[in-house]
Amino acid sequence: MIPFFGVAQTSNLRAKTIENDGNIIKLDTLSIYPNSFEIRCNGQLLKFGEYKLNYAEASVQLFIDCPLLDVIYRVLPMDLSKVYAKRDTSIIYSEEKGMRERFLIGTNEANADIFGGVGLNKSGSISRGISFGNNQDLGVNSSLNLELSGQIAPNLKLLASVTDDNLPIQADGNTNTLQEFDKVFIQIYNDRFKLIAGDFWLEKPEGYFLKYKKRGQGLTLNYRWTKDTTKVWNTELSGALSKGKFQRQIVQGVEGNQGPYRLRGAENEPFIIVLSGTEKVYIDGRLKERGQEFDYVINYNTAEVTFTSRNQITKDSRIVVEFQYSDQNYARSLIQTSTTYSSKKMKFWFNIYSEQDAKNQSLQQDLTTGQKQLLASIGDDLSLARITSTDSVGFIENQNLYRMIDSLGVDSVLVYSVNPVTAVYRATFEFVGAGNGDYIFSNFNALGKVYKWVEPIAGVSQGDYQPSRLIITPKQRQMITSGVSINLTKFLNLETELAYSKVDINTFSKFDRKDDRSAAGRTKLTGLIPLSKDSLQRWSLKTALEFETRDRYFNPIEQYRSVEFDRDWNTRNQGYEAVSYTHLRAHETGRNL
Repeated sequence: MIPFFGVAQTSNLRAKTIENDGNIIKLDTLSIYPNSFEIRCNGQLLKFGEYKLNYAEASVQLFIDCPLLDVIYRVLPMDLSKVYAKRDTSIIYSEEKGMRERFLIGTNEANADIFGGVGLNKSGSISRGISFGNNQDLGVNSSLNLELSGQIAPNLKLLASVTDDNLPIQADGNTNTLQEFDKVFIQIYNDRFKLIAGDFWLEKPEGYFLKYKKRGQGLTLNYRWTKDTTKVWNTELSGALSKGKFQRQIVQGVEGNQGPYRLRGAENEPFIIVLSGTEKVYIDGRLKERGQEFDYVINYNTAEVTFTSRNQITKDSRIVVEFQYSDQNYARSLIQTSTTYSSKKMKFWFNIYSEQDAKNQSLQQDLTTGQKQLLASIGDDLSLARITSTDSVGFIENQNLYRMIDSLGVDSVLVYSVNPVTAVYRATFEFVGAGNGDYIFSNFNALGKVYKWVEPIAGVSQGDYQPSRLIITPKQRQMITSGVSINLTKFLNLETELAYSKVDINTFSKFDRKDDRSAAGRTKLTGLIPLSKDSLQRWSLKTALEFETRDRYFNPIEQYRSVEFDRDWNTRNQGYEAVSYTHLRAHETGRNL
């Protein structure tokens, strides 16, 4: 901009030469007096359509190609474009509010959403507290319980249950449905994708041999590769810490006794905690329902099952309980993946499952180097994984203690004593069977059981207890299955599957591994023969031919057959099984024959 000094600036008359750079040109800091503005290009007065003038802001926009222009105008003694206000009038009146709310004053402050997004439904509580007293220090307590659900992005949803409470309790097993208090997870999903971090259930994949229902804590991903619903590839991948260990127990019923019946662990542990919702109770081959108004109730913390009056228990009742219990001997990890393909004519699946104990991360038992060397030398003979439970602790008034003597040439014999000088040994006695131990139960006192040493006869032990304890060995279970199901014709289907399993009951040892690996196979041919020629086919004959073979060492993850299979086919305690059988069934829609 080039100022023109021919006119005194004390007057309201302005005369300038300006450069046209294509942008809006600011002429003055004061507003221009209307009808006083003139602009010339090379001495020629421009028409109003060749420029656009804003009187209040004193700015001009040119629509012609002229590098230099001369302007003359007068100004007002003020800037009419400037807003002078004590308060912002936008909070008093807005055209969007309508005429009725013209004089309504509101706030412009926005509430910060710490959980992000208005598309999320949120519920829960956050609490902060302070505790103090005359016998305690000042403490700050906090807790968070939050549930989220909704959409966080286009075609992406969130479902979460988050808490920082560590609940040491489980739901009571006296109702048909359970509330999982300790389930914490975050799930992100859409139509083809699902990711869960936290607590989740792993269900049985496609196939015959591999069956499980596991509760884990970690990460699981499910993804469908194609949008086509007629030819679908689906993959699931999970990595987690396994919360439970599977056990199948046959319970011997007592005549007229409805319970409670105690459940034991896979290592014959007498005191276990059953994971809520993992049990299946069968009586005479029929699955029963949990609940006081149904068939049974279960106390998960004491591992006891009590049957209701709907099922009278006798000595001939065939009771089978399958469950998972909390095993804290080792940290246990779980890896699982499955891939399936399905179309109208064919279905294919491939599954891998691996569950193993971390042998160097023992939890409830501390293993010394010598004990690990012992486990490494015994192979699969777990009866040899026994160590002494005698410990020198000194005299303790409220415990049963023993003194150690030599008797008849036998070293380290424990004798019950109350002498503060000699009663310095504490021992835990284990039942090892008649004739396998050197101690017998003597009597009860106020502090518990007392045991007594008995002299061997001709070198043969005469007792049934021993001051020892069994070391739980780390284990590994793996299985790979693959199969295909093909519709040969409209009424004929062929299904076949192969399985490979590996069970190592002592991962510390490299001995006796010839029986760890095994295989199995199954082929099934199913035919459906229509017996009616009408347009509505009501009658049909269904036939099935099935052949199954497995190695004598084959050990499934969980029981995959029916609960009464061994009884029906008389295969109990048989190492090698090759079973072939045919089913013939005729049925009518809505009624079985």
